[in-house]
Amino acid sequence: MLDQNEFLIASLKQVSNDIAHDMRRPLARMRQNLERAILTHAPSDPMYEQVECAIGELDAALEIFSSLLKLAQLESGAWKDEMESLDPARLLGSVLEPYRSVMEDHGQHLLGEIMPTCPAVIGHPVLLRQAFSNLIENAIRHTPGQTTITASIKSSGNSIHIEIADNGPGIPAEAMQRVFDRFVRLDTSRTHEGNGLGLSMVKAIVRLHAGTIALYDNSPGLRCVIQLPQELHPTATIWPGADFPRRPDRPGAQSAGNVDAANF
Repeated sequence: MLDQNEFLIASLKQVSNDIAHDMRRPLARMRQNLERAILTHAPSDPMYEQVECAIGELDAALEIFSSLLKLAQLESGAWKDEMESLDPARLLGSVLEPYRSVMEDHGQHLLGEIMPTCPAVIGHPVLLRQAFSNLIENAIRHTPGQTTITASIKSSGNSIHIEIADNGPGIPAEAMQRVFDRFVRLDTSRTHEGNGLGLSMVKAIVRLHAGTIALYDNSPGLRCVIQLPQELHPTATIWPGADFPRRPDRPGAQSAGNVDAANF
């Protein structure tokens, strides 16, 4: 029964990948036709607004298909040849800084716990940047004002632990693995933007880097822990750290280094 379920899941993924590949080109041509059509109407023409709306809907569909194709490429091991030695602390710090003003606009607070000296990992900087960004954006989107979002990175044994946590409403325990599946959205009313592929993308990127990812109850809120293997012969990079307020140590707080992250 388990083998059959795995076969069905793999078949479903392949079908979605094939559809994404076959549909992206005609949709792109349709968008080009709409762009030409909108030039024949003045902005005051009601038809202009309708065509503009259609272009927006097509862009959303194209984004979904592009994400599905990228997922397929990640799962097939693409980009492995483009990996390099990098400082994950420096990368995480560079991702956090642009979100500071966004969080302030939402009434949220950002705390950064960045190691001044971090062992290197072998990774793809663009893909890891996307994974970190997706997690930060999820935290911003799904938590209310006055929420504190904490991003930290630390070394434990031969692994680097990256943690994105918040003290928002969190998610049900039974959904903590399901949210990594394609198109899963806990917001059934669809009031938040998104297509249900963001965490699937993060999971695929982490697995490409031979890492693990897991979600935990932050009591209150949600805590996401990524573990990446350290480079076998790293060259240490000294970095003075991002200019973020530091969270004081809490008595009895659980270190991310003691978490046994699930390997999905």
